[in-house]
Amino acid sequence: MKITPVLLCGGSGTRLWPMSRKQYPKQFLKLVGKFTLFQQSISRAINLEAKNIQIEEILIVNNEDHRFLVLEQVDDLKLNIPIRILLEPEPKNTAPALTLAALAAYEKNPESILVVLPADQYIRDINRFTMVTHKSISVANDKTIVTLGVKPTRPDIGYGYICYEGEGLIKDVFNFKEKPNLEAAKKIISNKKSAWNGGIFILKAKTWLNVIEKSNNLISKSVENAWKNKKNDQWFVRPDKEMFMESPSDSIDYAVMEKTKALGVNVKMLLLDAGWSDLGSFNSLDDVESKNKYGNIFKGDVISMNTNNTIAISSNKNISLLGVQNLIVVDSGDSVLVASKDDLYLMKELVKKLENHHHLLIHHNLVYRPWGFFETIKENLTYKVKLLEIKPGKSISLQRHQKRSEHWIVVKGVANVIKGDREILLNENQSIYIEKNEIHRITNASKDILQIIEVQSGEYLGEDDIERLEDNYDR
Repeated sequence: MKITPVLLCGGSGTRLWPMSRKQYPKQFLKLVGKFTLFQQSISRAINLEAKNIQIEEILIVNNEDHRFLVLEQVDDLKLNIPIRILLEPEPKNTAPALTLAALAAYEKNPESILVVLPADQYIRDINRFTMVTHKSISVANDKTIVTLGVKPTRPDIGYGYICYEGEGLIKDVFNFKEKPNLEAAKKIISNKKSAWNGGIFILKAKTWLNVIEKSNNLISKSVENAWKNKKNDQWFVRPDKEMFMESPSDSIDYAVMEKTKALGVNVKMLLLDAGWSDLGSFNSLDDVESKNKYGNIFKGDVISMNTNNTIAISSNKNISLLGVQNLIVVDSGDSVLVASKDDLYLMKELVKKLENHHHLLIHHNLVYRPWGFFETIKENLTYKVKLLEIKPGKSISLQRHQKRSEHWIVVKGVANVIKGDREILLNENQSIYIEKNEIHRITNASKDILQIIEVQSGEYLGEDDIERLEDNYDR
């Protein structure tokens, strides 16, 4: 039996601001453990392979903005398994994303079974997850969709709900309810035969293609046309943008799961008792992380006295806590969040108030590129200081800037620099100045990581002041 794990990477994680940003959402963060949630999801998918279950390939669906972040984190895992990265031209929610994946899988193997996994979840017990998913794979057929439910511990308006019948391992689902209000959530969980919708689905690719065509023909046709006119580059599959944009935005649950009876599809459910969390807020860490004897969770450089029931996360600054309790304190380098745990349900309202600080919602200090990454260390209106880390043999694009000049200082490694019509080799502690409108490029000329401090100065310092004349990565 062949399966195709599908990782959906479209979440934004706004309730985890300031760690999670539009350009660096929560699935790419190391919130629990030494790997990111996205990398943990890939590992869970690979763990599904068994004697009678073979992975055809892993499909990753994410948007254009995160493509090099995905590539970087996949490369870090050093996998020996086929992976395809499907790029949504624009986020359209999970139903069009799954339609893309189903078309890709069906094209390769019409009988392949999809294991659909959100890329921003945490699951503690991998063996239990694997066992339950293996059973689900054996149940999925042309007319059956299988989902994994999580036993609710409280009424929560952030989750969808599944109502089911039956006493055995495999339950019959009779109703889906996507994110009800609080009173409705209380009523649903008063019935003991209810579960949170974990967003994990096991179904055949052709089953999804059939039901989405019946349920929402515009999603089906527009995504299919976009897929037929796709383009492949060295790492990514790009559906046609204009055709994909014609698709409505809708979730798997609204588009299909709430309508399965009318669509003539059976839905089965297995309960997943494996330490599942969607890590939807900082409070979720209380359920998955170990605490000290005072009920605190500390990450990074944190010092405390007389502090209880507090979560403190520091990226690079010291956080010192004295005589506080029930707080969330997060330093992300350019922002600090201090919040009462009791008020975290208002995080989305707080984020809305930050619209005048638009860059704090979009950009993160750490930005990945195909050649490595850069980290903004300090900036104001007239200057910006960055650390660039370039992988061996990699280069930035051949480029120039109209509104800023740059000063580069090599702090580690050897840099081959193009400056106008000259080519210069720079060793550690050597520097060079790039004037406005001067053509330039940096290449890592060694077998080790190249680190450069870049100081920008000028009237405008945005990333869009880059004119690329030549680029190895087709940007």
